[in-house]
Amino acid sequence: MPARRSFLTATGAAAALALTGDLPGLGPVGIPHRTDNRPLFTLGVASGDPLPDAVVIWTRLAPGPLEPFGGMDDRPVNVDWEVAEDETFRRVVRRGTAHARPEYAHTVHVDVRGLRPWRHYFYRFRAKGQLSPVGRTRTAPAPQDQPAVTLAVASCQAIYDGY
Repeated sequence: MPARRSFLTATGAAAALALTGDLPGLGPVGIPHRTDNRPLFTLGVASGDPLPDAVVIWTRLAPGPLEPFGGMDDRPVNVDWEVAEDETFRRVVRRGTAHARPEYAHTVHVDVRGLRPWRHYFYRFRAKGQLSPVGRTRTAPAPQDQPAVTLAVASCQAIYDGY
């Protein structure tokens, strides 16, 4: 019995200590508080859901992608974004600020409207003085200019039989 009681006491104490947030380097709920200047845009940028006048751009702030909460703390971060017609961002056509919130894993999704159909655009994000990689996206063609597209999809639900 003494071994079991010692195990339960030690386990309970460790759990209580973890929940109080008094572990070294952890905040009130076990979230790391970082003060270093590690790169924020380690996962890059992405875009999708093109319409003739819009596209969605997104990124995630994650200085430590494999760490809890991506290495971010529990505070929201303002993220500026820009969309331009050129890779050097001399012809910026849209810009704004979004909020990377901890409850959404510090991701930012921006539905950029007011773009021209069937055009390439370049986009980037800025947070805490750091600039993301530049992404390239394209809007969809206008409805009257829709090219004919044929798609085929094949799928197998029995993965245990192989590919």
